[in-house]
Amino acid sequence: MTTRRPRPCPEIVTLETQDELDRLAMVIMQLDMALALAREKRLVGVEVHLEAALEEARQVRQSLLN
Repeated sequence: MTTRRPRPCPEIVTLETQDELDRLAMVIMQLDMALALAREKRLVGVEVHLEAALEEARQVRQSLLN
């Protein structure tokens, strides 16, 4: 009989444990998923707004990295 190793506790992510880059990465990921859905549903107007928001988020990320 094999014994199971105890699993490590999962890391709990909170606002206090994230920095600005972590939060921005989450926003970019959500915008990217929303954009994919808008493209799938052929919502051209929504696509335009999401592409602009995604570009702005990427610019902000780049400015934080510099």
